[in-house]
Amino acid sequence: MSKSITTKSKRDFIWLMLTFISLTGLGTVELFEQITYVTNWLVGDPVVNAERFRQFHHAVDAGVFHFPVSTIVLIGFIMLVIKKSGFMQDPVQKRAVWIAFIAYLITYGISIYIITGINVPVFNENIVPVKSIPGKLKAWGILNIFRFVLPAYGVYKLSSLLRLK
Repeated sequence: MSKSITTKSKRDFIWLMLTFISLTGLGTVELFEQITYVTNWLVGDPVVNAERFRQFHHAVDAGVFHFPVSTIVLIGFIMLVIKKSGFMQDPVQKRAVWIAFIAYLITYGISIYIITGINVPVFNENIVPVKSIPGKLKAWGILNIFRFVLPAYGVYKLSSLLRLK
């Protein structure tokens, strides 16, 4: 009996760590994008900067990082919540997991909007009218703030589950 409890605890801890590390990485990359991309887009002429960014990312873009990491975070949360991990037994821990998961889901929703409503039309397809580009890039910058603040809050909530014994 104690062996299965220990194995389950280890499995729960592994899922927690995968989720924690991936969510940390995701939030860190969003902060990096906020500091580098938004600054570069908005200083000077946003239309020219958008064209330069389009040229810079001609072969690969940040989605190559975001998709697998976001998938790991999502699977990690599902394993913690749906599989009734040990963290879901204690009300305080359960609340921390759910708050972190909800923060991630909001971040994910914002990301979907940014990708489909801004990145693809502005950078990939180049179909946004020139006069609309500055507004789209400013919206990206504002929305992206939530894309690093919410994961940071989720990491903070998950960190309460990490205790040395």
